[in-house]
Amino acid sequence: MTFEERVQALEPLGFTPRQTRFLATVALHSGYCLRRQYSAFAGVRYGKNVCDFLETLVERGLAERFTQRADRGRIYHLHARGIYRALGELDNRNRREASAALIARKIMVLDYVLRHPEMEWLATEHDKVTAFAARYAVPQRDLPQRVFGASQAGAVTTRYFTHKLPVAVAGEPPIAHFACLVTDTSGRGLEQFIQDHRRLFGWLPAWTVVAVGPSPVGLQACESAFHRLVTHPGSAVPASREDLTWFFQTRHAVDQGDLAGLSVASIDRYRTLREAYRRPIFDELYLEWCRRGDAAFAGQPTATPSSKRSVGALVTELLPFDYSQFGSLPGVA
Repeated sequence: MTFEERVQALEPLGFTPRQTRFLATVALHSGYCLRRQYSAFAGVRYGKNVCDFLETLVERGLAERFTQRADRGRIYHLHARGIYRALGELDNRNRREASAALIARKIMVLDYVLRHPEMEWLATEHDKVTAFAARYAVPQRDLPQRVFGASQAGAVTTRYFTHKLPVAVAGEPPIAHFACLVTDTSGRGLEQFIQDHRRLFGWLPAWTVVAVGPSPVGLQACESAFHRLVTHPGSAVPASREDLTWFFQTRHAVDQGDLAGLSVASIDRYRTLREAYRRPIFDELYLEWCRRGDAAFAGQPTATPSSKRSVGALVTELLPFDYSQFGSLPGVA
C-alpha cells in the first residue's frame, strides 16, 4: 500500500483529511506523539483544537494518554488494533507499549519525519524491501538484516531493516536517503549503521545518510566517523587468500542462518577474522565475492550494475527539542 492508500483506508474513522494523515504518519513511524507535534503538523496554534483532537482519540479507545513526568506534557500512544489493520500493519510494533528510552527514540523519529513533509517515506519493512528490489534490483541477501531463531528446530526468521528507521528516495536523479537516529556522542552508532547497510549501499549509484539527533556533539562525532569509514577508508591490511576465502564462506553461511555446521572452534575463528576484516574494503570485496565467487580475488571488474562505484554522502540534522522528560539519557537504552 502507498501512503495515500493508507490514508484513504483510515477515512472511515471520520476525522478530517489533515487529522487522518497525521494518524497514518504517527502509526507508521512512531506509535507515540505529543501535542506540539500535531500542532506543527496541522500548522495551528497549540490550544483547544489540538487538545480536542487528541482527547477524542482517547475517548474513542484509539489511543491512551499518559505522562512521563508530572511537570511535562501528555504523551499519546496510538494503539488501536483497527487502525493498524486498516494500514496493513496489524503486527506493527508501534502498537506495543515501550520503555521510556524507546518512546524517546520514536518521538525523535516522528519529529524528523514531520519536519520533512516534502519527502515520501518508506516506513515499513515491506515497503523498503519492495522499493529497493523494484528500483535497484537489490537481492534480499544484500539488504540489512538479522536472522532470528524460532522455537522449532532449524526454523529461522529473517527480518530486514531492523533499525526501523525511515528511508526516502527523492531528488532528480532519485537518491536514497537513510535516516540514522543518533543518541550517542561517540559516532559508533553511525559506524554500525553504515556497516549494516554496506552491502545495500554497494548496489546504489548514490546514497545519503541523514544523521539525526538532539546532541551537536553526537552529530560532530558522526562527521568524523563518516569521513573515516567512507570518505577515506584507508588501505587494506594484510590478509591471506586462504583466510579470506574461509571467512567469506562462513560469513555467507551466517548471513543465511546456516549455523548447524559451525563448531565452537569455527565460531571463535570467525569472530576473530570478523574483527580483523571489519573494514569497508573487505565489505566491498565480500560483495564482489558473493557475485563472482573466487574470481573476485583477481580484482577484475565486472559488468553488473551493482559493481559501479557507489557515492555516499552524510547530512546532519539537529533536533531542536528537549527530550529530558524521558530521562537523563533519552533514547539510550
